Amino acid sequence: MTILEELFKTIEELRKYVPSVESNTTFDQLNSSATSAKKQISALISSDAYKYALDNTGEIHSSLLTAMANLTLSKQLVFDAITRRKAGVEVYKYELEAMKRSFVENYYNGMDTLIQLLDKDTTEGNKWRESRYYKIIETLKIKDTDNFDLLYPIDLSYLFFFRTVPLQKEVLEEGMKGYFDRAKDNEDAMNMLLRALAKMTVAIALRRFDIIEFPSTIRNLFEDSKVNRSGRDEQLQMLSLSEQLSAEVKALLQDVDLILSTNDSTTIDTESTYNTPDDKIVMMP
Repeated sequence: MTILEELFKTIEELRKYVPSVESNTTFDQLNSSATSAKKQISALISSDAYKYALDNTGEIHSSLLTAMANLTLSKQLVFDAITRRKAGVEVYKYELEAMKRSFVENYYNGMDTLIQLLDKDTTEGNKWRESRYYKIIETLKIKDTDNFDLLYPIDLSYLFFFRTVPLQKEVLEEGMKGYFDRAKDNEDAMNMLLRALAKMTVAIALRRFDIIEFPSTIRNLFEDSKVNRSGRDEQLQMLSLSEQLSAEVKALLQDVDLILSTNDSTTIDTESTYNTPDDKIVMMP
C-alpha cells in the first residue's frame, strides 16, 4: 500500500482536495513525492501525532488530507512538467509558479488548521504535546501564535509559528535571554524585548527558509508580476528585509539598555558625594 492509499481510497477522492490531478494519475506515480511530504509533516508534528490524525475521523483527519494532498502535488509538479515537455506539451514558468503557490497556500491552510486542532484537542490518544517542538515552547518567551501575531503579523499562521520555534530558542540562547532576566520587573522594557524577539526570529527565518514557506502577509512583499522575475531577486529582497529587521532589533535593544540603565540608579554624583565624616573642611575667609 502506498502512502496516499492510507489517506485516500481512490484518485477521485484525492481530486476533491486537489482538483488539478488528472484522472489517469496513479498513486504509484505520486508515491515518491508523498513520501517526502509525509516526512516533512511528521518532522513538524511528530510521527505519533501524524498517526493520530490519520486514524481520526473528524476535522483533524480532513486537515491532514488537505495538507498531504497539496504538499505532495507541490513536490510532484517538477516531475509532471518534465513529463509534459517530453510529450511535446509547452510548459511556461509563470504557470508552474502560480500552480506551486496555489498548492503551498492550500498546504498552509491545511497545516494551520491541523496544528490548531491538535493544540486544542485534549483526547488521551493525542500525542501532540509530547512532540519535540511543543516541549521547546515551554522554554520560550513567546509561547503561542496569537501573541506572536500581535508582535509581528504572521496571518495567525500556526504552521509558521511552530516552524520558527527552534529559531526563537536560538535567539534567546545567543544573548537575548540576559535582557529578559534584567527586565523582568520593567513592563515597558519587557514589551520592547518581546517585539525585538519576534522581529529577530523572522529575520533569521528570512535567511534560512524558502519564500513559499512564509505566510502570505510576508510572502506578498516579494511577489512581482514582471516576466523576467528571478529567484535571485527574491533572495536579495529577503536578505534586505532581514537586515532591516535586524537593524530595528538593534535599535530596540539600545532603547531597552537606556531604560534599564536609567532605572538602575537615580542618584546624581557630585564631588561632595565622596566626602566622609572625618574629612577636614577648611573654609576660606
